[in-house]
Amino acid sequence: MKKILAVEDSKVSQAHLLDILESAYEVRVEENGASALSAVMEMPPDLILLDVNLPGMNGYDVCRQLKGDVRTREIPIIFLTGCDSGGEKVKGFEAGADDYIVKPFYPEELLARVTLHLASRREKQMAVELERLKLLREMAVAISHEFNNPLTAILWHLRLASKGLGEGNEETRTHLSDMQFELDKIRRIVARLAEASRDAKTEYVMGEAMIDVNRI
Repeated sequence: MKKILAVEDSKVSQAHLLDILESAYEVRVEENGASALSAVMEMPPDLILLDVNLPGMNGYDVCRQLKGDVRTREIPIIFLTGCDSGGEKVKGFEAGADDYIVKPFYPEELLARVTLHLASRREKQMAVELERLKLLREMAVAISHEFNNPLTAILWHLRLASKGLGEGNEETRTHLSDMQFELDKIRRIVARLAEASRDAKTEYVMGEAMIDVNRI
């Protein structure tokens, strides 16, 4: 279940948010900016609903701090405020907010915005993972090419050395055979790395694709 942090000092608003969200999400409520920052570091949520007018540190300052930290900057932040002025919205987006909802709002509107931003974050995370896996495959192919030539040469020389042994060298022949066996295992591993260049995606659900790590 996705985790949402709601930062709201009004008990009425807290109850309203819980009533709307608790059936679909795990919701944690904090009443001020300082406790919200601590909560995020303790257990990072998937999304933050942030009231602008908070006691002590206001929502803009909280947002700026979270968006300025590499550990938390990717968490979507939706501002909740009773002020509908253009200037306030601009301040919110300048602070780094991903969205802005004016109170009072319809429950359906809040749920739709939350769903949208959670889906957007998931898509971004998948894009990053796909890029990492693409890099991994490219590195695997490059490594396999670098290993193949010296492995081939070593195996060739082992065969020549084994052929050149005369009678009474069975112990040395056994050692050479063991070395060849271990090198063959390395060659098989390198061959599997080379196969990582092919498409390793597998169909998932609703037209999406996931990476099958067992095929890399």
